[in-house]
Amino acid sequence: MNVSFFDNASDAVFSIDEQWQLLAANHAAAQLLGKPINSLVDGNLWQLFPQWLGTIFEAEYRRVMSDGGTTHFEAFSAVGNCWLVVNLQRNDAGLLVYLRDVSDRKRIEADVLEQSRLAHLINRVSRFLVHAHGLGDSLQYCTDAIIDELDGAVAAIWVYNSQGDYLERQGFSYNPDTSAPLLTSRLFKSPILALDHSIIGTIARTQKPIIDVVFPAFGDPLQSNAVAIATAYHPEASVFCNLSNHPSSPPTKLHLISYPMVLDDRLIGVVALWTYQSLRPFIHEGIASLADSLAIDIDRCWARTALLSRREALLFRLANQIRNSLDLNTILDTAVFEIRQLLKVDSCTYLWCWSQEETISLMVSHEAGKDAQCGQRISTCPPEQLSFLAKQISQQKILRIDDIQQPPPFPSLSPSEQDLLMALLQDLEIQSLLLLPLKTRSDHLGAIACSQRHDSRHWSDQEVEVLQAVVDQLALAIDQAELFAQTRAAALAAQTQAQQIELTLQELKRTQAQLIQTEKMSSLGQMIAGIAHEINNPVNFISGNLSYTSEYVNDLVRLVETYRKYLPENEEITALEDEIDLEFVIEDLPKTLASMQIGAERIRQIVLSLRNFSRLDQAEMKPVDIHEGLENTLLILHNRIKARGDRTEIEVIKQYGELPAVDCYAGQLNQVFMNILANAIDAMDEQPDPRQITIRTQFIPDPHAPETEDGEPQGIAMIQMQDNGSGMPPDTVSHIFDPFFTTKPVGKGTGLGLAISYQIIVEKHHGDLTCESTPGTGTTFTIRIPVNPAAEFRST
Repeated sequence: MNVSFFDNASDAVFSIDEQWQLLAANHAAAQLLGKPINSLVDGNLWQLFPQWLGTIFEAEYRRVMSDGGTTHFEAFSAVGNCWLVVNLQRNDAGLLVYLRDVSDRKRIEADVLEQSRLAHLINRVSRFLVHAHGLGDSLQYCTDAIIDELDGAVAAIWVYNSQGDYLERQGFSYNPDTSAPLLTSRLFKSPILALDHSIIGTIARTQKPIIDVVFPAFGDPLQSNAVAIATAYHPEASVFCNLSNHPSSPPTKLHLISYPMVLDDRLIGVVALWTYQSLRPFIHEGIASLADSLAIDIDRCWARTALLSRREALLFRLANQIRNSLDLNTILDTAVFEIRQLLKVDSCTYLWCWSQEETISLMVSHEAGKDAQCGQRISTCPPEQLSFLAKQISQQKILRIDDIQQPPPFPSLSPSEQDLLMALLQDLEIQSLLLLPLKTRSDHLGAIACSQRHDSRHWSDQEVEVLQAVVDQLALAIDQAELFAQTRAAALAAQTQAQQIELTLQELKRTQAQLIQTEKMSSLGQMIAGIAHEINNPVNFISGNLSYTSEYVNDLVRLVETYRKYLPENEEITALEDEIDLEFVIEDLPKTLASMQIGAERIRQIVLSLRNFSRLDQAEMKPVDIHEGLENTLLILHNRIKARGDRTEIEVIKQYGELPAVDCYAGQLNQVFMNILANAIDAMDEQPDPRQITIRTQFIPDPHAPETEDGEPQGIAMIQMQDNGSGMPPDTVSHIFDPFFTTKPVGKGTGLGLAISYQIIVEKHHGDLTCESTPGTGTTFTIRIPVNPAAEFRST
């Protein structure tokens, strides 16, 4: 053999005879294998390097030695702790081996692979976070992505609760190969984690990351100092750790990389990753960047939730203000103050807009802000300069300017008018403006304006939505305030005109009743429609899948029976059958599915009754079945009719006659049934048994014209609702239909139900509603409405 060839070769080269004795080796081989040449030559290969036994090195060496020829392969070698490209050649003497160290290339490949996976992880999370997801969904997605991309053992995210001073886990994912002792450790048993006695709590408390802490692979990671050992990063210890998704042997170490999520020195939470292999430094930097992104996303989610909560609180306060105060100044003062506090703007103003001698004028009536002088500046502006701003209000168009230096297009204004508008805002020292106009029922124009003086501001769609809801409330408030002012003026004038004041007060009560009824019916209709829609979708889903579920269950039962028929007896299976009572399960499961089907059908009937009761799609007079309306009303009131505690069920006696279809406003008539029946139920709360409500219907033909020219029946539909409650004295019965008159305790009745019912029957349906009551025997309400109202009634 050419010795100079051995010495001059850059690769490690050695030869082996058929008895696995080393015949020769060059200096590169001695350096790579870590032994001097004189200790290699004449030594047995497997005694010198037992690390190769049982590996691809032994298998390939023996195969080529036996079969001849040449081969090459690439593998990690425990000898030298490096990656090698191996070339084997059979010769007459035995085997010639060429080894080349490619660890540098493998290190680069590992870096590229991990950098690619890190970039993919950050891209996945970034794409997900830009959409409006719930906080829990976002954090769970992040931990799932971390496990997928970085082959971690466990990933978890805790969110800090500042009020309770604890961490709450809202994201938790783990690799299927993760050991059970780790998943059942004290750290993960509860989603709530105190800041004491745990390494995660220490990270949160100190707001400092843990770059690489090593635990025993099956230890308890809860302890902060008992089992954790901080280690420095060694490249050669982890160059090859991520080239395979699954470790070749059970892990002996558990590495923790954890970063606090901090925003503006404020703790948001902690993100942590446990791995069985050490990660490279740029992975640590990627997780740190991810923690910063998550802190921003969590803070944004909190801000969004807070804004919604504050919006609801604002609307609730304004609604209470409208109901508790009819003073316009108080309402508008409250509105501008609350809006400014909600949106954190420099100034919030309310502007009145009106026409005077063909000139549109503006005036600031209420203002809240740091420097509340906008009203003074507007009062000194010439009318022609204000005309363009007033034009936007009169046309009921929202004005939304983030920065006057870069104004958006205004289709309703010419370029010159837009320039004048920008000049006006500059004169008013307004840098950013959001203006929402309003119009009352009496055609009064106004607007809420929020402005920033010294800097620009982006007005989000959510903020515009909040202000639009406030504007709607204010329009109603102004209407009610004007109505109240008119009432006060009428009351002052009525001091000398007793008859006039009586008429005015009655008209006021009727108007207020109409307003409340309109709002009540609108809210009720929307609520019923929303409930029906929200219930209907999942019920349809459940009902539609129950039939398939039943088929699947029957198939599984048949499969179990077949298994039991053909498989031999097995003690373990028999014991399990006895434990779960298989015979009972097979017998009871179809019954359970049948019960679920009955329940789904019951819910569907209730939803249908809610829709029929509200009659949202019947705003005009239409022929309807009165009995159907009564049944729907009784179904809705079923919860109050059925037995509760020591009270027995109220017996409903139905004595229905033959009624033709009645032309009526079905939704309003159902409201009348609801008011009367609800009062009857209230009257029998303390009534001893028997407690009964009797409903009678009867058709009374018109003796002069029993049918119309088209053959439709003419006459009166009579509906009687009688209870056996305590009854009422005559002086109470005489006022029973007066607005705001009630016999119920304070806070349990508005006094509007029967007044509105009387108005619906008498004015809307040109019928008659009477009440007969005797103390100690009960009360009877009788409704009489024409079956086929005349054409003039329809037009009115």
